[in-house]
Amino acid sequence: MENGFERTYWANDVAELLGISVSALRKWSLRLEAEGYCILRDEHDRRAYRERDLIALRTMQEFMRNKMSMENASKAVYTMYSDQQRTDEVQTSVLHTNKSSNERLLEIENRFIEYMEQQKAFNQALLEQLQKRDEYIDNALKLRDERLMQSLNEIMETKKLLAAAQEQPKKKWYQFWKG
Repeated sequence: MENGFERTYWANDVAELLGISVSALRKWSLRLEAEGYCILRDEHDRRAYRERDLIALRTMQEFMRNKMSMENASKAVYTMYSDQQRTDEVQTSVLHTNKSSNERLLEIENRFIEYMEQQKAFNQALLEQLQKRDEYIDNALKLRDERLMQSLNEIMETKKLLAAAQEQPKKKWYQFWKG
């Protein structure tokens, strides 16, 4: 395995390497799969044989040359290589789990980014609303202060007029016509 990729072979190549027909290879593969041995398949359901599959098939070929039945040979090969296959399946499962975990994390990250953008827009709208409210309150307070000052000025003016009127000596009633 180099760079994380294991070389695979198609049925024609494997049949040629083993010196058997493609149909014989198909029978052997079906028999191994019936025992539980896992052979990779592509998206079109074609078998893709790895190096370890070639070794297993060569071992099966040797057993059958030594007069072992296909059924017994496939059982023996499965027993011999099942531990390695389980390890590979666990590694594949871990890779698949990691991939699905990464996909879930990306989905969560995208939802989080979307949520953050929504929060940012909400916060901006809230800030604008608060600024408008503060501006309204400031204007209302200024208007109130102006009216209050105007009222105070009028009261002060009235008090001055009253004070001035009270300071003048009071004329007696008969002095009213005197001028």
